[in-house]
Amino acid sequence: MEISVLFETIPSCRACGQGGLVDILDLGDQPLANALVRPGHESIKKVSLSTAFCTKCALFQLKETVNKEVLFDQYVWVTGTAQATRDYAKIFAGRVINKAGLKKDDLVFEIASNDGTVLKQFMAKGMPVVGIEPAQNIAQMALQDGVRTDCAYWNTATAQRLVGQYGAPKVVIARNVIPHVSDLHGVIEGIAEALSDEGVGVIEFHSGSVIAQELHYDSIYHEHLCFFTAHSMEWLLKNHGLYPYDVDKSPISGGSLVFYFSKTKRAPEPAYLDVLDEEKRSGVNGRFAWEKFAQEAKAHREKTLGLLNRLKGKVIVGFGASARSSTFINFCGIGKNYLKAIIDNNPLKQGLMTPAGDVPIVSFEQGMALKPDVIFVLAWNFGREIMDECAKRGFGGEFIMPFPGDPRVIESLALKEKQLWK
Repeated sequence: MEISVLFETIPSCRACGQGGLVDILDLGDQPLANALVRPGHESIKKVSLSTAFCTKCALFQLKETVNKEVLFDQYVWVTGTAQATRDYAKIFAGRVINKAGLKKDDLVFEIASNDGTVLKQFMAKGMPVVGIEPAQNIAQMALQDGVRTDCAYWNTATAQRLVGQYGAPKVVIARNVIPHVSDLHGVIEGIAEALSDEGVGVIEFHSGSVIAQELHYDSIYHEHLCFFTAHSMEWLLKNHGLYPYDVDKSPISGGSLVFYFSKTKRAPEPAYLDVLDEEKRSGVNGRFAWEKFAQEAKAHREKTLGLLNRLKGKVIVGFGASARSSTFINFCGIGKNYLKAIIDNNPLKQGLMTPAGDVPIVSFEQGMALKPDVIFVLAWNFGREIMDECAKRGFGGEFIMPFPGDPRVIESLALKEKQLWK
């Protein structure tokens, strides 16, 4: 595919359409974060990865839009890979059932349902479900596991077709997907079209406040087009006649928000008002917070490279060939110059190479066979789970924890509670 048709650069804000976006952080030319490479094959051409801020609706966003078929028709992220994600799916479903007042036989739709990990929790309570998943290989996994799944991109036409086939759902869920879509308004219109009049919509998204305050610049990659705060998500929903009224905080992605909204106005819950108030006090909906974020990201890169250079001579193996790790290691210039390999528990990734094509992705056993002195926890948002797994399986060396805050070495599991989360 020619680079000219692979992506385009937006001329104005993705949400409100205002021009004159403020440039924030340029992470350079990067390969697509999930475009893992088969050994002996060339890596995909790199695409500019840069961000901007809209002063009208306060949306922090990516300037480049890569063709969605290139990104999502085949996919390697599988929701159920990590135990922490499977555990959270049960907690998430319980909250939704409680807050939406769901009963047996109430219909649930999930947009970008992946392998059906979340929908299985509703099925276990006797609720019929429909997953909508564009990645053909992932949709097939869900179907084989007994989760009713429609392989399609979500939009108004898809919403109308599925409502005609199954009826209007009591709940429409969109977990960690709205920031991925180039047609924001088409996707939200589809939710409004599908949701029953008394229904509840549920959107989970990586919190812009957490991204800014904890410096999660590794969450910036070509699949993530938008980085919402509560304020900017509220703006988007209200423009489509949908009214947020409650919120939960989630551990997913290192810190997310779960919005609950409806077609009719409801009195806002205290938790929702508290989140809006926190944002006002932090200033995250202003350009200066994001300009500071850009400066700190560049400083973090230098600290990371300084730490790695101090460990020169030691065998370092990464853990977690995630999309966000691709942004991080490419922005910092970390490849085979520092890493022998990257362990990943997802079989779909094992045997492949990182998107830059220079670091092999291996199983845990293959990674340990390299006799690492240090495990670089690239999937740091699963840091506790990864460190526990390594310790239980005999690894007694050091860990590098790159986020949140400054990169640091965890010298032993005995110190992890003091050193892992500041």
